[in-house]
Amino acid sequence: LSGCGASNNLALTQGNWSIAATPTGNIANTNFFIGGNLTQNGGSLAGTMSVVSSLCFGPSQIVTFTGTVKGKNVTLTSASVGGEVISVTATGTSGSALTGTYSIAGGTTCNGQTGTITASPVPSISATWSGPIVGDANGDPHVTLAIAFTQATTASADGTFGLTGNITYTGSTCSQTGTIPANSSFVVGPYVVVNATTDDGATFSYTALLNSAASPTSMPGGNYQTTGGNCEDQFSVTLTKQ
Repeated sequence: LSGCGASNNLALTQGNWSIAATPTGNIANTNFFIGGNLTQNGGSLAGTMSVVSSLCFGPSQIVTFTGTVKGKNVTLTSASVGGEVISVTATGTSGSALTGTYSIAGGTTCNGQTGTITASPVPSISATWSGPIVGDANGDPHVTLAIAFTQATTASADGTFGLTGNITYTGSTCSQTGTIPANSSFVVGPYVVVNATTDDGATFSYTALLNSAASPTSMPGGNYQTTGGNCEDQFSVTLTKQ
């Protein structure tokens, strides 16, 4: 009997995943996502992930998940955080795209909340991303910010994927270059956090959501800020993958 005992389970892409959640009724400003490292071993799943932008959990709450893959069906259940447990039930025709539902049980904030989810792996953002900065503190009219990211291939213990790299400014009289040191920056799901230092002694930060988890090409409206150094700036800056 050829193939007897072979598994027909989905083979999920290993690594950084984004699970975008929309509560029932699509209440304004309540969409959130679960992002981080998800791994499969046969029919078992394990994840260390962050719950971001949820009214039910603290900011970027780290939660562990366990689950199963049976054929095209996927389940995930979180550890209890403040008595709240997230359960996800989803299906897919490939290991790189899932749709389904979620529910939250327990606790006092969101007990009984339900909604829909879409989930996909987030490819590495290792590349150069650049975009314009208009009107810095020195009044430079045409400045371009470029960040060359290198993303870690394995996750940190908290489920994030570390970022290192270099920053280059073109047309700026504030900063010229910068460095993203190890253990300072990361991507988790579609959420990017960058902390760096520049050649003029400024502290640099940039946070953004990727425009698409499955195929990101830009970081629209990211929060850019520098303090100290030759300029102190705070802008909304969109970076585009080059």
